[in-house]
Amino acid sequence: EIDVDPFVAGQKGAPAYVMSILGVENVIDSDDEWPTVGWETIARTNPDIIVIGKMDRRRFPADDWELKMQFLKSDPVTRQMNAVKSGNIVVMDAQSMNPTMRTIEGIETLAKAIEAFEATQ
Repeated sequence: EIDVDPFVAGQKGAPAYVMSILGVENVIDSDDEWPTVGWETIARTNPDIIVIGKMDRRRFPADDWELKMQFLKSDPVTRQMNAVKSGNIVVMDAQSMNPTMRTIEGIETLAKAIEAFEATQ
């Protein structure tokens, strides 16, 4: 389901490593690698940037990044977050969020997105 509690990057794992390299604070305060966190909880933290995983698989509706984007922009809770209102949403290959050599691509993708976001402010 697209509107259930999403799996998000916790304080451990490849996404946490990417954020630490770039000096980005993770608003999710969990030592789990991929905890599920309610949208209301995420909205209370009001993130400046949201990263959406882009997957080739389509086992579940939420595997489609375009559906995730549509949900973020249309849901009454998520559309109020700074990241959504300002368009600071990064679409990143989900493989870049796994502990592999592709994590380097994740660092590069997020770094370029942050630079672009800063340039528009």
